[in-house]
Amino acid sequence: MKRLSWIEITSLYIGVIMGAGFASGRECWQFFGVFGSKGYYGAFASTICFILLACMLTYIARSKGSADLGKLIYPFDDPVIESIIGWTLAVIYYSMIIAMTAAGGSLLNQQFGISKVVGGAVIALLCIFTVLGDFERVSKIFRLMVPVLFVIGIITIALTVISDFGQSGAVSGYKPGRMSPNWIISAIVFMAYNSLGMTTMAGNSAINAKDSKNAYLGAAAGTLCLGLLTIFLLRALLSDMAFSASLDLPMLGFSGRISPVLNMIYAVVLYGAVYSTGASTYYGFSTKLKNDRYKKYIIIAGAVLGFALGLTGFKKLVEFLYPAQGYIGILFIVLIIINFLRQLILNQRTHKK
Repeated sequence: MKRLSWIEITSLYIGVIMGAGFASGRECWQFFGVFGSKGYYGAFASTICFILLACMLTYIARSKGSADLGKLIYPFDDPVIESIIGWTLAVIYYSMIIAMTAAGGSLLNQQFGISKVVGGAVIALLCIFTVLGDFERVSKIFRLMVPVLFVIGIITIALTVISDFGQSGAVSGYKPGRMSPNWIISAIVFMAYNSLGMTTMAGNSAINAKDSKNAYLGAAAGTLCLGLLTIFLLRALLSDMAFSASLDLPMLGFSGRISPVLNMIYAVVLYGAVYSTGASTYYGFSTKLKNDRYKKYIIIAGAVLGFALGLTGFKKLVEFLYPAQGYIGILFIVLIIINFLRQLILNQRTHKK
């Protein structure tokens, strides 16, 4: 496989996190927008934590020479616990195919009035095709798609801010999610559940980087870009809080207020973002499957089942599924920090010898 440059690694980080919840604005609104200007504190704090965590995961993966989920998270050598952690993450990754097919269905339904079944089914099929091609196909598609997604996303957010539509309703009093009641907890949960999604990509990127410099630079640049985009996106959503609160996909709504042409372009871009996150996290799930003749059938059946479960609706999934994953992620982040410190000490002892 071709070794990855820091730019390619940056695109992988952006691709794995800039999915339906993020690019649509729904996720940013749920975790930061409901708190008004205080949401900026949470967005900034989560950005710093993202950068630090990405660099720690890179260090662990390159030190251990492994992208195995259990080895990236658990500090000690215990195959049983590593396996439990790996499978827990795999289940969480699997849940994202449910969320992404739901998002694909919501998008086409909101934009074109097409049945949610159609939009979700297309995402499921694209994810199956990509994951069956393994990491090389995932990384290749991301290298092509992510720059386009990122640029169009930035343009749409910028135009929303510049347009300054004005508030169409209340500017405070929006009810936060039950599992993220204030901006501090929201920032922690937001960072924690997103870190679950990027762990597999972080490990594989570190292992497949051209060298350490490219690995660390790509990890830092990718997470920094995402953090800055989150803050910028929050600014756009706060320009009309009532409008943002009313939609499953707020940024798609804002793009429609700016221009019908931009609205159509953003719909395509957002659908690509849904696919990118669905494919990358479903790939994370697939890494725990045995490489035997049954693997491809499990991948296909799993995506079909995820699509069926995703028909429950995207808005509900963002409110309940994401925070629940975040609380699991907090535990894993503590383990990753301990793992990083332990590996750092071990490497220093080895170097002294």
